[in-house]
Amino acid sequence: AAKAGGASKVYRIDVPGKKQTLFGVALSSDTTGNKYMDDNFIMTEIDFKELRSTAHLPYDILVTGDEVEALHARFRIAVNFPDLSMMGDNSFMNIMPSPDAIKESLTQAAGGSVAEDF
Repeated sequence: AAKAGGASKVYRIDVPGKKQTLFGVALSSDTTGNKYMDDNFIMTEIDFKELRSTAHLPYDILVTGDEVEALHARFRIAVNFPDLSMMGDNSFMNIMPSPDAIKESLTQAAGGSVAEDF
Protein backbone atom coordinates (compact mmCIF):
# COMPACT_ATOMS: atom_id res chain seq x y z
CA ALA A 1 0.00 0.00 0.00
CA ALA A 2 1.28 3.46 -0.90
CA LYS A 3 2.99 5.16 2.07
CA ALA A 4 1.67 2.50 4.48
CA GLY A 5 3.98 2.40 7.48
CA GLY A 6 5.90 5.34 6.03
CA ALA A 7 7.23 3.18 3.19
CA SER A 8 7.50 4.26 -0.43
CA LYS A 9 8.51 2.08 -3.37
CA VAL A 10 11.98 2.64 -4.76
CA TYR A 11 12.02 -0.30 -7.16
CA ARG A 12 10.19 -3.49 -8.11
CA ILE A 13 11.78 -6.53 -9.72
CA ASP A 14 9.56 -9.37 -10.92
CA VAL A 15 11.57 -12.61 -11.02
CA PRO A 16 10.92 -14.34 -14.38
CA GLY A 17 9.47 -17.84 -14.17
CA LYS A 18 8.64 -17.58 -10.46
CA LYS A 19 5.90 -16.06 -8.39
CA GLN A 20 8.45 -13.75 -6.78
CA THR A 21 8.75 -9.99 -6.62
CA LEU A 22 11.48 -8.03 -4.85
CA PHE A 23 10.55 -4.56 -3.67
CA GLY A 24 12.97 -1.92 -2.45
CA VAL A 25 11.37 0.56 -0.08
CA ALA A 26 12.43 3.84 1.49
CA LEU A 27 11.20 4.60 5.00
CA SER A 28 10.19 8.09 6.12
CA SER A 29 8.69 9.32 9.37
CA ASP A 30 6.65 11.98 7.53
CA THR A 31 3.44 9.94 7.86
CA THR A 32 4.26 7.92 10.99
CA GLY A 33 5.94 10.45 13.27
CA ASN A 34 8.34 7.70 14.39
CA LYS A 35 11.91 8.89 13.80
CA TYR A 36 13.36 5.47 14.66
CA MET A 37 12.17 3.94 11.39
CA ASP A 38 13.24 6.90 9.26
CA ASP A 39 16.11 6.26 6.80
CA ASN A 40 17.53 9.76 7.26
CA PHE A 41 17.56 9.55 11.06
CA ILE A 42 19.16 6.10 11.13
CA MET A 43 21.82 6.93 8.56
CA THR A 44 22.66 10.21 10.34
CA GLU A 45 23.30 8.21 13.51
CA ILE A 46 25.32 5.29 12.10
CA ASP A 47 26.72 6.31 8.69
CA PHE A 48 29.29 8.84 9.88
CA LYS A 49 32.56 7.71 8.30
CA GLU A 50 34.20 9.30 5.27
CA LEU A 51 33.38 6.26 3.10
CA ARG A 52 29.57 6.22 3.13
CA SER A 53 27.38 3.11 3.42
CA THR A 54 24.58 4.30 1.16
CA ALA A 55 24.20 0.78 -0.28
CA HIS A 56 22.51 -0.17 3.03
CA LEU A 57 19.36 1.41 1.58
CA PRO A 58 16.67 0.76 0.46
CA TYR A 59 15.16 -2.05 2.54
CA ASP A 60 14.22 -5.18 0.59
CA ILE A 61 10.89 -6.99 0.82
CA LEU A 62 10.63 -10.32 -1.02
CA VAL A 63 7.14 -11.53 -1.94
CA THR A 64 6.83 -15.20 -2.94
CA GLY A 65 3.22 -16.10 -3.70
CA ASP A 66 1.40 -15.03 -0.54
CA GLU A 67 4.54 -15.11 1.67
CA VAL A 68 6.35 -11.87 2.52
CA GLU A 69 9.92 -11.80 3.89
CA ALA A 70 12.47 -9.19 4.91
CA LEU A 71 15.73 -9.45 6.82
CA HIS A 72 15.36 -8.35 10.44
CA ALA A 73 16.91 -4.91 10.92
CA ARG A 74 19.04 -6.10 13.87
CA PHE A 75 20.79 -8.51 11.53
CA ARG A 76 20.83 -6.23 8.50
CA ILE A 77 22.29 -3.22 10.33
CA ALA A 78 24.92 -5.38 12.08
CA VAL A 79 26.01 -6.93 8.77
CA ASN A 80 26.25 -3.58 6.98
CA PHE A 81 27.93 -1.76 9.89
CA PRO A 82 30.21 -4.39 11.50
CA ASP A 83 32.48 -1.86 13.20
CA LEU A 84 29.68 0.12 14.84
CA SER A 85 30.17 0.32 18.60
CA MET A 86 27.48 -0.72 21.06
CA MET A 87 27.60 2.52 23.11
CA GLY A 88 28.68 6.13 22.69
CA ASP A 89 28.37 8.54 19.80
CA ASN A 90 27.23 6.98 16.53
CA SER A 91 26.40 3.63 18.14
CA PHE A 92 23.74 0.93 18.18
CA MET A 93 22.46 2.40 21.46
CA ASN A 94 21.33 5.56 19.62
CA ILE A 95 19.08 3.52 17.33
CA MET A 96 18.00 0.83 19.81
CA PRO A 97 14.25 1.19 18.99
CA SER A 98 14.91 1.17 15.23
CA PRO A 99 14.76 -2.59 14.48
CA ASP A 100 11.26 -2.90 15.95
CA ALA A 101 10.14 0.36 14.31
CA ILE A 102 11.43 -0.87 10.93
CA LYS A 103 9.70 -4.24 11.42
CA GLU A 104 6.42 -2.45 12.10
CA SER A 105 6.81 -0.19 9.06
CA LEU A 106 7.69 -3.02 6.66
CA THR A 107 4.85 -5.15 8.02
CA GLN A 108 2.36 -2.32 7.48
CA ALA A 109 3.78 -1.70 3.99
CA ALA A 110 3.06 -5.35 3.19
CA GLY A 111 -0.51 -5.00 4.45
CA GLY A 112 -0.04 -6.76 7.78
CA SER A 113 -0.07 -5.78 11.42
CA VAL A 114 2.48 -6.40 14.15
CA ALA A 115 1.42 -8.29 17.28
CA GLU A 116 3.07 -7.37 20.57
CA ASP A 117 5.83 -9.80 21.57
CA PHE A 118 4.67 -9.91 25.20
